[in-house]
Amino acid sequence: MEDEAIVELYWSRSEEAVRQTAEKYGGYCLALSMHILDSRQDAEECVSDAYLRAWTTIPPQRPNSLAAYLARIARNLSIDRLRRNGAAKRGGGAMDAALDELGDVVS
Repeated sequence: MEDEAIVELYWSRSEEAVRQTAEKYGGYCLALSMHILDSRQDAEECVSDAYLRAWTTIPPQRPNSLAAYLARIARNLSIDRLRRNGAAKRGGGAMDAALDELGDVVS
């Protein structure tokens, strides 16, 4: 199916738009997300979130290039996920608990 037809499906709020998007660009978005995240599970979640974001943003947006539009959404969601994962590895709030424990020991 052509991109213009898929965008028209989004504009008419047909759920077929998401199915056609997944069929045509699912592998592309997954590969892009995998290169950023290096985790298939996280990448699949980002791609799923990208479909939802496309569903909620295409009306009023009318992308000229559906592939570029989806890639931008998937890339941004993947980068956000990578940052969240990195923050969790750096402690994710554990530093506050450690400082509280030190406060009990040090007067």
